[in-house]
Amino acid sequence: MLGVPPGWHTVGPMGQHVDTAGPPRVTRRTAQVCGLVGGAAWVATYFLDADAGLTRALLLGGGVLLTVALFAIGLMLVKSDFLLLRVFVALALPTLVWGVFALVRDSVSDEQLVDAAFGAFVALLCLAILVRRSSVSRATL
Repeated sequence: MLGVPPGWHTVGPMGQHVDTAGPPRVTRRTAQVCGLVGGAAWVATYFLDADAGLTRALLLGGGVLLTVALFAIGLMLVKSDFLLLRVFVALALPTLVWGVFALVRDSVSDEQLVDAAFGAFVALLCLAILVRRSSVSRATL
């Protein structure tokens, strides 16, 4: 029998195959919950006084949560094991979304309405994904 050449087998894990690579469940849940809570906070600001301190706190806290959700969604978009690419996309997605959001918000006269509409969109999207993912049963081997 022939011997195995040195270095032929690897000792450590070789990385994930593209089909099995994917975000951990924690990343997915973080994106869903942060998007839901952040979006709900932005919707709540529509019903409060625009100059109130609570409104500013909800906008700031909701914005942070929405940014975390967008970052996590960016991490989930890349199915590769290459960490640098995942981080690049995770940073690019919130930058792109917030840039477009700022352009839309500046072009509309009622900024609170835009905040509430964006928050409602993200919250409903995350809620739909959260409910759909938990109710779908998956076959196992």
